[in-house]
Order: sequence, then C-alpha cells, then structure tokens
Amino acid sequence: MKPKLKELLLASYEFEVYNPVQTKIVILHTMFFISIFMNIVFIFLHLFLTYSYSIIYINIFILSLSLYSLYILREKGQYKLAVYIGNSVFFIAFIALPMVKYGEGYTLIWTYFFAPFAIATLGAKRGLIISIFFITIVLLLTYFGMEPWLNGSFTMESYIRFALSHFVMLYIIYAIQNNSEYAEKKVEQLREKEQLEIEVLKKLAITDSLTPLYNKRFFEEIFPKQIEKSKESQVLLTFFILDLDYFKQYNDTYGHLKGDYTLIEMAKILQEVFYHNNTYLFRIGGEEFAGIFLHKNITEAHKLSKNILTTLKERKIEHHGNPDGGLLTASIGMYVKHFNDNLDCKEIYELADKALYKAKNNGRDQIKYA
Repeated sequence: MKPKLKELLLASYEFEVYNPVQTKIVILHTMFFISIFMNIVFIFLHLFLTYSYSIIYINIFILSLSLYSLYILREKGQYKLAVYIGNSVFFIAFIALPMVKYGEGYTLIWTYFFAPFAIATLGAKRGLIISIFFITIVLLLTYFGMEPWLNGSFTMESYIRFALSHFVMLYIIYAIQNNSEYAEKKVEQLREKEQLEIEVLKKLAITDSLTPLYNKRFFEEIFPKQIEKSKESQVLLTFFILDLDYFKQYNDTYGHLKGDYTLIEMAKILQEVFYHNNTYLFRIGGEEFAGIFLHKNITEAHKLSKNILTTLKERKIEHHGNPDGGLLTASIGMYVKHFNDNLDCKEIYELADKALYKAKNNGRDQIKYA
C-alpha cells in the first residue's frame, strides 16, 4: 500500500479491501512526509537565520531516519520495522529538542505529538505504556529544571497545568484508540464469521444433497474447464458415467432409506478409488454417478475404472433384485479424450452415455469404452 502525496495532503484514501493495519500505514506515511518536509525547512531556517546548529543536528537525525523509515515502509513493505524506528526517532527527538533549548521557543509543544503517534501506530495498550514513560521523562525534566526553563517562567502552577494537560490528552487518545481497536476486532470477527458462512454456502451450492460428491450444477461448470486444462497441460482426459444395476428393484426390495445409504456407500467407493488422483466426482442424478480425471496414459484409466467395480464387489452389498448373482453391481461408460480432440462437453457426455448403455445391454457389471 503506497498512498500518493495528493491523498496524504487531502486526507482522502481509497481502499479496495479495508483492514486496521491500513490506517496505521496511512498515519506512518503522513507523519514521515510531514516530518521530512518540516525538518528540511527547519534545517535551512536554523542554518541561515537562527544559527542554532545544535538543533540542526537533531533535524538531520529526524530527517535521515524518517527518509529511511519511509523507504522501508513503501519499497520494502516492512510496516512493523517502520513503526519501531519511527517511534524511537520521535521519542528521542521530542525529548532532545526541548532539552537543548530549555523549553524556549515553544520547543515543548513537540512533546504533545508523541502520544497520538505512539498509540495510533503501536496500538492502544503498548502505545499507552510507551507514552506514559515518555511523558514521565518530560515531566521530570521540566520539574527539576523549572528555574532555567523558559527563563524561569515555568512555575509550579504552570508545571501542574502542563502535566495535567499531557495526561488528559493521553487518556482521551487512549480511550479513542482502544474503543476503535475493540470495534475493529468485533468487525473482523463478524467478517470472518460471514466469510465462513459464504464458504459453507458455496460448498452447499456445488455439493450433492445426499452424498459427499459434487452435484450436476458444478459438473456443468467444471467440465469445460477441465477440457481446456487437458489441452494446456497436454494430458489425457477421462470422463465416465456409472449407473448402479437394477437400482429400481433395489429400492423396491429394500426401501428408499436403504437405497440412499447405498448411494452414499457408492460415493465413498469412488472417493477411495480416486483418492490420489486429480479427479472430480459427481452424482448427476438418481443412481447415476460421473467422474472427470486427467492422466498421462490410458493404462491408468483402465486400472482405475476396473478398481471401481472390484471395490464395489468387495463390499458385497446384498441385492436380491439383481438376477446376476444377488449382489449390487454397476455399469460404466467411459470416454478417454486425447488433448488434441476437439470434442466439447456435450459430445463427450453423449459418447460416454452410449458406452454406458452398451454395457447395460451387454449384461451389466462391466465397462465399455466409447
């Protein structure tokens, strides 16, 4: 994040996505730009008009480290380092300036700038501790140096007024920043909760309502993307449709509740078989499942498709409505697409679907390739 000079001068910033750190970065930029500009002016002023060479050294110290801090903030993106250097520089400088001049020429006025900067950039609690330490040093200096400071006009009454004004200001700034951070924390928690809910809704939108597989809606979205990916990566794409054999009879025999359980079990089998592969698995309706996976050789496609039927048989899911053995079986229609083929999603689907019906008509419990 690099605010432009115009944005800093007008105090008008545009954020694509807001987060609390951006406010601190803007404050750092503003403080460093002002510090650089003012110290350049003061160097020339003290060099040619006031001849206060001791102050010039302090101005050069602030200027050089402000430039360095601005560089690491803008070019290196080291926000925290810029915060620590900035606070260290202003801590030293805002104490050194009045010490050198014994508070003359309103040099004590600079001490008021430290607490707002420290609390805003370091955070409410850490900034408060540093600011109390800073103000304590300033008050000790002014208390034990009341006689020489301001040519003796710094009396006990003015000292008490000066001390109270610092602590009142410190409390107000701390209260504002602390409440702001608390509000930001609450907003961030709500944002995270909202993001989680969005992710859940996104997942629900693309997931089958019964099984853990993707739904037909996502199938229609991802299929053309995988075809394009196979062309770019120059790998084969396999698409298959799987249909459970005699599933209407299964529901009639065992009931729809048991049928739903079996559909879930079939989904788990597909996930087991394709666990280590770049595969999208779908339930596209009823007892019909589908899969898309990318691979380098056709042997892998044959092996994985056979593993589906083998694993299903190993489960030994009873199906008395199946005249071919009394166990649940499945038929698969498959199309292996070369990356140079120009077939689209619809054409590939139709070819795999025809292969599925060949498997059904040929006795079921088998794989047919288009």
